[in-house]
Amino acid sequence: MSASPSSQSVPSLRDRLRADTREAHEALDASFAGMFADATGTRYARFIAMNRAAHAAIDPVLAASPLAGLKDEEAPADRLDAAHRDALALGLAPAPPVRFPLPGPDLFEAFGIAYVLEGSRLGAKYMLRAIKIDQRTDDVRWPTDYLEASSDARPFTRLLDRMAAERADEPAIRRAVEAADVTFRFFRSLCGDDDKRTTRA
Repeated sequence: MSASPSSQSVPSLRDRLRADTREAHEALDASFAGMFADATGTRYARFIAMNRAAHAAIDPVLAASPLAGLKDEEAPADRLDAAHRDALALGLAPAPPVRFPLPGPDLFEAFGIAYVLEGSRLGAKYMLRAIKIDQRTDDVRWPTDYLEASSDARPFTRLLDRMAAERADEPAIRRAVEAADVTFRFFRSLCGDDDKRTTRA
């Protein structure tokens, strides 16, 4: 017996997050267009500063959320620590703390936040290739601890499995989408050209 039309047409939470946050996602990506063509490294420094500030604000929020127990037997690399190392290598000034606008998310809001944070891993390997001076070697133009730590896709896979295991009604999906939108906008607010977080020490 074939599946009913209604069961075939119901999008998953991941599908809704991907479709409903596309505009916010593309706006963030556009903020770093041409990053690897910038020989000065200024845009890459902004990228590292943005991620350092974002992880410092968001990681504790997710650690205290209903997703706190979503861990593998082997913990993934600490991306905040990696961003700190890259920032130090780039000579970036210490960053003042910033406050994430969703300090106490419920499960579905945490899904939306984590979707943005963990979904960013999907492009990390591509970015590592793009930053290499010569594709035949491991020589890179700038420090890459953050991108290397972000190349582990397992946390995103575990998140998708956790999301798929939860029954989501429309209000829950909307909360997840709104939280993801807030997170994309938060990242973008940290990546301005004149942001003091990218000032060289």
